[in-house]
Amino acid sequence: MTNTELINKLMNSSKYGALQQAFIMQGLETFADIVISEKDNLLKEDEKKVNEGKVSFINYKSWIGCAEEIKELFDKRRMYEE
Repeated sequence: MTNTELINKLMNSSKYGALQQAFIMQGLETFADIVISEKDNLLKEDEKKVNEGKVSFINYKSWIGCAEEIKELFDKRRMYEE
C-alpha cells in the first residue's frame, strides 16, 4: 500500500467517520507547528551532527520546508473559510 493509499483509507474508511479526518488534519497541523517551533534547534543539531561527520537520513532544511508548506496551506484554507 502506498502512502497515498494509506491516507485515503484512513480518511475514508474509519468506523468513526469524519472524526477520523479531523484527527488526521489536527495531527498534521500540530506536527507541522512543532517542527516550525523547533526550527532553530533542529538546524543547530543537524549542523552539529554534520560537523561530527554524521549524515542524517533526513535533510532538516527540507523537513522544515515541508512543515512550513503544510502550515501555509492550512492558513490559506482557514482564510477562505472565514
